[in-house]
Amino acid sequence: MALLEGLAVAAAKIAGASTVAKAAAGLGIAAASVTGAGAAGALPDPVQDTVAGAVETVTPFDLPSSGDETPADDVVEIEDPVDEVADDDAPEDTTGDDTTEDVVTEEPADDDGTADQGKQHGLENALEHANENAQATLQANLARQQQHDADKAARDAAREQEKAARDAERAARDAEEAARDAAEDAADDAADAAEDAAGHPGQGSGKKN
Repeated sequence: MALLEGLAVAAAKIAGASTVAKAAAGLGIAAASVTGAGAAGALPDPVQDTVAGAVETVTPFDLPSSGDETPADDVVEIEDPVDEVADDDAPEDTTGDDTTEDVVTEEPADDDGTADQGKQHGLENALEHANENAQATLQANLARQQQHDADKAARDAAREQEKAARDAERAARDAEEAARDAAEDAADDAADAAEDAAGHPGQGSGKKN
């Protein structure tokens, strides 16, 4: 009876323990059963039934009860939780990797296409703006050149008019001076002729005879 009560207390403690403790306790009990401590017939029937029920409650292992005649080595199967977890995680990792690879493979293609289109569009816009700026600059330069030519022509015409006016004024002065000189010469000639006529009065009569 003392052994039965001890096992019951141990089972109650195992049931209230954490998952790690339950797993450790389950592995310990399973190991004990494999070595023969929990094999059918090694314990009294009530104790064997209590141990089997406690172990099956808190662990995934099956222990033989008093009614089982098969040896414990053939009945108890120890499963590796790590292998099961690895097997469960393997498909998820593989699926995640495949999905990630598909996304990574497709996204660069989309990005490259978008980048190429963006570069082409940007180049076209740059060329269009450059052409517009060149046309505007050319028109402005042409307008400035035309205005410069017009201003130069006006200045040249003004200079020509000024030169013509100066030439006309000079010609007028020269003509006036020539006329004055001619008048003076004529006056001198008239005076000389008068003097000559006054100094030889008989020459005129003699010539007439």
